[in-house]
Amino acid sequence: MKISKSQRAIYIAISILTAVIFWFYVDNTGSNERDIRLYNVPVTFVGAEDELAEHGLMIVSGDDAAIDLRLRGRRQVISRINRHNIEIQVDVSSILSTGSHTLNYSISYPDSVLSSSVTVVSASMYTVTIVVDELHTKTIDVVADVSGSLPDGYMLHECALTPSILTVSGTEEQVNSVDHALVKVTLNNTTASYSEYLGYDLIDADGNVITNTKHLRCSEDKVRVELPIVTLKEVPLDLEFIESGGSMEKDISCTISPKTITISGEESTLEKLDKIVLTELDLSQVMGDDTMEYEIPIPGGCYNESGTDTAVVTIKFNHMQTKTLACSNIVFINEPEGYTASAVTQSVNVTVRGRASELEKVTEQNVRVVADLSDMSSSSGVYTVRAKVYVDGAAEAGAIGTYQIGCRLQRS
Repeated sequence: MKISKSQRAIYIAISILTAVIFWFYVDNTGSNERDIRLYNVPVTFVGAEDELAEHGLMIVSGDDAAIDLRLRGRRQVISRINRHNIEIQVDVSSILSTGSHTLNYSISYPDSVLSSSVTVVSASMYTVTIVVDELHTKTIDVVADVSGSLPDGYMLHECALTPSILTVSGTEEQVNSVDHALVKVTLNNTTASYSEYLGYDLIDADGNVITNTKHLRCSEDKVRVELPIVTLKEVPLDLEFIESGGSMEKDISCTISPKTITISGEESTLEKLDKIVLTELDLSQVMGDDTMEYEIPIPGGCYNESGTDTAVVTIKFNHMQTKTLACSNIVFINEPEGYTASAVTQSVNVTVRGRASELEKVTEQNVRVVADLSDMSSSSGVYTVRAKVYVDGAAEAGAIGTYQIGCRLQRS
């Protein structure tokens, strides 16, 4: 009997389907079991970092245990298991004493594998023995060792470490051997500030690196190191003067010590800075040759690197003389509305400074003492008010010092 092409295709399809059904049947019965061998599976100790430590205990031996396993299960189950996705766990949270402890372990499988579907055929050991000792702790300083160099015109500010103190824990002997933690930084012509998380070494009292840190634990694995690198600039110190007759900048010699200071800061800030002004000095309030000390104002974000916080200013008047006059020409301006002011003070001794030729032009008649009452309250009474002195007819001479007069205010 001749079979057509269409019939042949149907027979082939039925054969393949039958084979697949048979394969699934065999694969889901016990007749398809297989074994797998896993070597050196590490043991995880549950509770060692928290509960055991809270009891003041730690594992000092046996915590590096690893177990060889031979597991059995159906092929599709065993195929999902490997050394890296199973975990052998030992619970140590209930241990309350030092010494040797022999404990059972459990095996945790991937989420896709039921523990009931896997049989442990054999294991290199069926219990885990550990030794527990007292846990000791202490705090240690973190120290930075910065090496290398910076380009000219740059400076390294104080290193900041976060945290600056670590808590180290372990056996009494090991903890006592630790003196401090050392983090090393190397700068190679760096111009930008440095900020990184870095590891560190534990150092003993003799300055040696502690290499056996197996049972030492620290509160942090890394330390944040911040090294501010700033630009340096030498900046001159200066004064700004308020001038008036007899008190002009051209009439004085002025020295400032120090003349300059070195400051540090961001490059963009220092580029705009060409001088530091100590103060605005009213020369009419400097009565004669004098030496004054001023605090040096530092712009925000900058630091004074010169080691001196003050500057000494020496003022000397050149070829200037003074003359004192009793002046009775007292004038009030800006009297409160509805009030009249009169002088209680009848005469004011005014000191005028200028060159000799200018002082010859000054008499009591061309000196005016003017009191501005614009800030006076509208209330009758006797007041002491500040006054300003004007010298007419002698542009190069002027009054020095401050003046005040007695004033009576009455309703008009």
